[in-house]
Amino acid sequence: MQTLFAELEALNPTLNPLKKASVNGDWSLDYTTSDTILGKGGFPRIGPIIQNIDTTTLSAKNSETVQYVLFPVPRSISAELSPVNGKLTDVKFKRFQLGPIGFDAPDSFRGSLDITYLDQDVRLTRGDKGNIFVLTRM
Repeated sequence: MQTLFAELEALNPTLNPLKKASVNGDWSLDYTTSDTILGKGGFPRIGPIIQNIDTTTLSAKNSETVQYVLFPVPRSISAELSPVNGKLTDVKFKRFQLGPIGFDAPDSFRGSLDITYLDQDVRLTRGDKGNIFVLTRM
């Protein structure tokens, strides 16, 4: 998968994707190497992980539904974006939500995302911990 990912990155049709309106909106996470996002050892996931990006408000939100005992429970994390350049942004996680329970993220919950490919339907991103993400437009 890493090889295919790199080959597609080399064909990126969009310079400075963070400056394009087409990066905004809802994206479905179809593949990742991130154990944290995959939720290994956590609640079983029901349905897709959805990422919403809004570069006009410099915000992002990941949301999903997980199975808790017999009940589906919505879960999300919101973040603030601080673009470094036209494709790299720092990410400061702001708030976690699990059903009706919400709490602020610790100040140390930070990262960065490098958008390495963007077209109308597909977005490839590399995280600061070496993980890769394949997302498709919803």
